[in-house]
Amino acid sequence: MSYPGGGGGQWPPQNNPYGQQPQQPQQGGYPQQQPGGYPQQGGYPQTGPQGFPQQGHPQQGFPQTGPQGFPQQGFPQQGFDQQPYGYAPMGGEPPKKKRTGLVVTAVVAVLLLIGGGVTFFALKKADPGSNAGQDTPAVAAKNLIEQLGSGDVVGIMASLAPAEAALSKDYMESMTKEMKRLEILKKDADPNKLTGVEFKSEGIKFDEAKAEKINDHLTINKLVEGKITITSDASKIPLTDKLVDALGDDLNLTSTKSETLDITAEVAKRGAPIGIASIKVDDKWYPSAFYTIANAVLEEEKQKWPSQGIAAAGANSAEEAAKQMVNAALDADLTKVIALLPPDEAGVLQDLGPLLVDEAGPQKPTGAKLNALETDVKDVTGGKQVTIKKLSITAEGETVTITREGDCYAADVPGQGSQKLCADEITQLLQQQGGAKIPAEAVEIIGRVAGSIMKTGVGVVSTEVDGKWYVSPVRSYYELALTLFRGFEPKDVDALIALMKK
Repeated sequence: MSYPGGGGGQWPPQNNPYGQQPQQPQQGGYPQQQPGGYPQQGGYPQTGPQGFPQQGHPQQGFPQTGPQGFPQQGFPQQGFDQQPYGYAPMGGEPPKKKRTGLVVTAVVAVLLLIGGGVTFFALKKADPGSNAGQDTPAVAAKNLIEQLGSGDVVGIMASLAPAEAALSKDYMESMTKEMKRLEILKKDADPNKLTGVEFKSEGIKFDEAKAEKINDHLTINKLVEGKITITSDASKIPLTDKLVDALGDDLNLTSTKSETLDITAEVAKRGAPIGIASIKVDDKWYPSAFYTIANAVLEEEKQKWPSQGIAAAGANSAEEAAKQMVNAALDADLTKVIALLPPDEAGVLQDLGPLLVDEAGPQKPTGAKLNALETDVKDVTGGKQVTIKKLSITAEGETVTITREGDCYAADVPGQGSQKLCADEITQLLQQQGGAKIPAEAVEIIGRVAGSIMKTGVGVVSTEVDGKWYVSPVRSYYELALTLFRGFEPKDVDALIALMKK
């Protein structure tokens, strides 16, 4: 398949009027923002248009102490520590408040689906392969808004670019299964029926004459008129009776909320239309949430798309893609990091790539050398998860080796010998660290979940596109989130509710 990305030709000169690269806000690799909020992790750079997750290898170093004196040592946090594009300036200053309001909200349904928000339980099992692409970018964008008008969230997802639809579908199905297992959702909750949120659009109009053709695979359509109303009804959420009984008042299940977005008024206030991006995949056009959000941030910062992107450059195997990503991070090679992202899921980052690299500025390599990286590989939804089995890195003349054996991790640290921590020691560690400050029930739960993660292992998910392998930040985060959920048991939910009620 052919995907949008950095391999496209030169873009129209009028879209880059600057004689030199414009000044952009601070940027580092994968973005730190995503609906639902993603954890901040070290290792790989952190960036993304709409919030690609900040996922990669865990922060270097081990837990601070342990039953066997596990060391508070490791390499200092390396990699790209810049804040994401459009969210924080250089120099570590607080992030500027963005006002992309209606631009983002105009595709709020897409964000809810991609971000795994409160509507995950309401998602129909749409087949991304059945997405009906359109012959023109204008029709693709119009189709998205018309789906809003019908209240058809399923149709909204099905109209997205195939990779975006697949990301939503895969995560939602897995998360729904876990929610049922934990007795948060009813066993008969039907993911084929929409509940909890409805959308309605009125008088939607695009100005097709002002559509902006960025390149051969990206067009920004201009939304100029209409209204979008989002209504949420918490009573339709298929929560289990025990959860409703325990938290009914706190959940406010009798509340119905509605918000209307007046696009016409917003456009008048802005003095400019609202951009909805369409991308071309295999000669068909689809609306894209990722590109729409990226374009909104560019507009907010008064910047233009780069004249040419970074071409995707995958590896020959899932393991090799992960290894190349580690080396690229150690070398502070942001261009290589971006090239190793999937062109179907992260083509927007590759199209933005030169801008991101330019804004990041010259990066000093960490000086650390990867001596060995041995991994375990297993199939997961949408790709293969690569977890660390052995990692050896030399920095400043000292070599630290981390080894995973079963559910135990060992670290060979210069001057301290070999230290070891096993999953069944986590609870003891928490008791030592937290003492009486942490309720016993919470210690047990945290210990079991952390132990489950150690048994599963932490790593990244690689995906295959056109015979090459890439590291997927979104799927890596999703798999980490699912690993956390899988460590819980139904009784843990009961215990946590009891603690909340105290």
